[in-house]
Amino acid sequence: MAVLENVKKLLSINDDKQDELLEIIISNTEKRLISLLPLDIEQVPDRLEYIVEEVAVKRFNRVGAEGMTQESIDGRSNTFQSNDFDEYMDVIDALFPKETSKRGRGVFY
Repeated sequence: MAVLENVKKLLSINDDKQDELLEIIISNTEKRLISLLPLDIEQVPDRLEYIVEEVAVKRFNRVGAEGMTQESIDGRSNTFQSNDFDEYMDVIDALFPKETSKRGRGVFY
């Protein structure tokens, strides 16, 4: 699985001890991303795999701090986004534009 290997490299993980957790995080990240795509897309397109990798790293780093918006430990402060995909929505929308204009006829009384 190339995504798992890339995520491990980004996290500087050299063993297999975290693989099960990483696989769950990657799977959930893929499912969430697919839910943002058009209904006919059933797997993550290759050109969006980097989003899965980057969001999986964010989610791994947040394990134990789920639901928190900010964390401060020993003078180091972390602020978490409420939606991990917000910064990628412009890319997703550019690749899969939503049809917003529909033509029709309305009758008002």
